[in-house]
Amino acid sequence: MEVLDKNNKAVPNLYCIGDANGKYMLAHAASAQGISAVENMCGRENILNHLSIPAACFTHPEVSFVGLTQEQAEERAKKEGFKVGVVKTSFKANSKALAELEGDGMAKAIYRKDTGEILGVWIMGLHAADLIHEASNAVAMNQTIQELKFNVHAHPTLSEVLDELFKHADVDKPKGKPQGQAVAPKKVVAKS
Repeated sequence: MEVLDKNNKAVPNLYCIGDANGKYMLAHAASAQGISAVENMCGRENILNHLSIPAACFTHPEVSFVGLTQEQAEERAKKEGFKVGVVKTSFKANSKALAELEGDGMAKAIYRKDTGEILGVWIMGLHAADLIHEASNAVAMNQTIQELKFNVHAHPTLSEVLDELFKHADVDKPKGKPQGQAVAPKKVVAKS
């Protein structure tokens, strides 16, 4: 975070990370801000997307989230003129959660219906703090919810909760453009 002077101008070569800047009072947020500050000090522009920083509550069940709440997303949508999509799934059908006797839980993704931009993901259930990273990395890398539905998740694992979530997201078809067929993936040859 660049430091601003009393005239709201950036003070050259002065950065503020962690709790002191009041952005996100989490140790991993401070670490990411520090990395971003050092990159900028070295002349390599880096802007940390604070909406990509995950948060977790180590309760039972665990709760984790990244990005906006549904209310914040709807407020942004009203200002910017787009529709919000919401998709939810449960831990009740997840084999690993059931084997652990932890079928209580749910996950929710909030996204732009027109572009598939991920606005927020919330997870409540077994190992939610571990599961949120797929979504937080997707936000950091600007992946859309449609792209995530092609990720492969091992079975049986809790990560399949997110797999189900992403696969059930319904993004609007582009207007005025004919719908083409899926593009075949590039062939990958393993070398030994």
